[in-house]
Amino acid sequence: MKTFKAMWLLEWKLVFRNWKSLILTLGMPVTFFLLFSSISNLGDLSPEQVNAVYRQVLMAMTASSVLSLAIYTFPYALQEDRIGNRLRSIEHSPVPLWQYYAVKMLRLLCYFALSVVIVFGVGYVSKGISMSAGDWAMSTLFLLIGAVAILPIGLLLSYIQSTETLSVLTNILYMGLAILGGLWYPMQSFPHWLQMIVKLTPTHHYLNLFISYYAGQFSWLSLAILAGYAIIILGFAVLINKRKGRES
Repeated sequence: MKTFKAMWLLEWKLVFRNWKSLILTLGMPVTFFLLFSSISNLGDLSPEQVNAVYRQVLMAMTASSVLSLAIYTFPYALQEDRIGNRLRSIEHSPVPLWQYYAVKMLRLLCYFALSVVIVFGVGYVSKGISMSAGDWAMSTLFLLIGAVAILPIGLLLSYIQSTETLSVLTNILYMGLAILGGLWYPMQSFPHWLQMIVKLTPTHHYLNLFISYYAGQFSWLSLAILAGYAIIILGFAVLINKRKGRES
């Protein structure tokens, strides 16, 4: 546990060294929430309907933040360690490799928690979003489930050697999943043929966890599809890692 604690402390030293990146990562979902929740014309809706609209925007923007952390922050952190030979040093030391990945995962979970607290707080204060304690708790649980399901995508991206290629792919993937998944625009605004593609994305099923839960008909199918995505992508990542291990 001493080595784990030392790695944990070192990880946070690296975080505070790049504090501007952390602020930007946590600030973006707040900005997006305030923007998207302000451009809607809700004058003809009842207070309950307005609350439901703001609630969905809040969850979509928080899920967008989770997506950003998984697709940007996670793979870049792993790639940075590979380029800086930190990972190679750990592989040739007595420190178990699982501790390295556990520290990275815990760091990201802390980011998730901060993001949820900040965005939920802004939504509650600025728009007066009202939910029961149980609904707040379930929403947080769904965010965590989605984060775990999307993280394997970041792990798979981290095996890309070129920083330039990683930058291009992460931007395309993030924008594509955020837009097509309905996090930024409602699926109903897309043409029918595009809606069929939307239903294949993991982010659509991520958002559908919230929508179906609030509607009183929780979608176990969306949960199963998210789990399937996570297992398949994680399997690819493990295969690539084994192949690279044999090559080295």
